Amino acid sequence: MRSEHSTQKMDDRPARILLKRAEIQERIRSLGEQITLEMQGLTPCIMPILDGGMIFTSDLIRQISLPITLLPIKASSYGQERVSSGRLELPLGVSPLARDQDVLLVDDILDTGLTLTTLYSSLLAAGARSVRTCVLLRKQHAVHLHADYIGFDIPNEFVVGYGLDHAGHHRNLPDIRCLETRKNPKSLNQSS
Repeated sequence: MRSEHSTQKMDDRPARILLKRAEIQERIRSLGEQITLEMQGLTPCIMPILDGGMIFTSDLIRQISLPITLLPIKASSYGQERVSSGRLELPLGVSPLARDQDVLLVDDILDTGLTLTTLYSSLLAAGARSVRTCVLLRKQHAVHLHADYIGFDIPNEFVVGYGLDHAGHHRNLPDIRCLETRKNPKSLNQSS
């Protein structure tokens, strides 16, 4: 017997391709050239923001023709949701190894600005010599937010693939896709 309060579960699926892998790779090559030119004479400390920034970072550092160091940082503000919680979690804190470094903070997407703003300030407070920021994507509603290097400006849609996820899924897709939400009639809650 179906409960009076049955609800439908939403079924999230990657839908249309927003950015194809070839477009992404070409833009990353261009970003690598720009970073190489602008950071000439430095040894950038590349700091990918885990987990989303790791795939972008792994491709980006192969396009930077400078000696680098790599110092990942773990940060999260989304959890299982599609919107930021408004709180940034730094489970491992900011590494003291960032002191006296020229940091290039690399993230997958600039949406609310919470992650980049918080980490930027935290790194300077921890003694980083300089901090620059690089994002693969910037949402349309965030165009007023600053990043030193931006891959693509995109519409205000929830996207997955190429490192971006929803609740831990879809990071391994080679293209960046919009996430479509459909009601799944097979997942009705039932009670007897």
